[in-house]
Amino acid sequence: MKELWNGRFDSNEEVDLRLWQVIKEFDSSFKGEGICFVGYDTDDGVERNQGRVGAKDGSNAIRKAIQSFPKVEGLEIYDYKNLSSKVLEEAQKEYSEKIMNVIKAGMFPIGLGGGHDIAYGSYSGIRKAYPDKKIGIVNFDTHLDIRPYDNGPTSGTSFKQILDNDKNAKYSIVGFKKQGNTKRLIDTAKAYNTLILDEEDEEEYIKEELLKYVETVDIVYVSFCMDVFDAPYAPGVSAPTIMGLDPKKGKRILRSLMDTGKVVCVDFAEVNPQYDIDSRTAKLAGCLAYDIMLNKSK
Repeated sequence: MKELWNGRFDSNEEVDLRLWQVIKEFDSSFKGEGICFVGYDTDDGVERNQGRVGAKDGSNAIRKAIQSFPKVEGLEIYDYKNLSSKVLEEAQKEYSEKIMNVIKAGMFPIGLGGGHDIAYGSYSGIRKAYPDKKIGIVNFDTHLDIRPYDNGPTSGTSFKQILDNDKNAKYSIVGFKKQGNTKRLIDTAKAYNTLILDEEDEEEYIKEELLKYVETVDIVYVSFCMDVFDAPYAPGVSAPTIMGLDPKKGKRILRSLMDTGKVVCVDFAEVNPQYDIDSRTAKLAGCLAYDIMLNKSK
């Protein structure tokens, strides 16, 4: 694991341990509770969607951002490493198998992207693990990512692909901004009865609406496109957002979702180190992932 995790060293005493010192490589034969990172290190979908490439390095950037964070007491940490194929369709298939394996092992997967086409891979793995459950998707994103895929999938088509092919899935978006979505995209989302929560909506209103939404499903999948956050906090993305979501507001909303006990997978997409400043975007994704880890250790 040293090629992926290798951080600050104080000592090997229990009180000094950091994540890089305790993380283990995941094996599909494992059974037990814990957190498992799964890398989705491709931005093929971003390139197809005419975005600025570089998110292929996001998975490792997030790992590097958190590798020296303190060990989380009472929580086993694993890593399923990165992809063998970077071609979108093959990458989604491989990644989905890994997500399924992690869930079936009894662990909680955290996906590290990569383009937001990670979403279709995460969903596919969840659906394989839970073939009959009603899945509620919560997408933290400025953009609806509900584009047509007549010419093939991209980083902007995942949620339409899901909704077209799975009548037992629901879609919601947190952090939506009108300037990032055409009327056609908004009309498409409304046709699928999407719960649209604007970046400007009050935090308590968003929490209340999401809790009502969560009550209507069996399990919840949360996806973060890091461009949902205000550009000074998340400059290293494929499409920076001016006046985006405040990170602390986003963290509190995530905590509210995690506290329902229904969340089965979270992923982080569009971390683009090529355009990041002082690793702000990677560190923000890492801090949110760490907050999930603290929640799972309760």
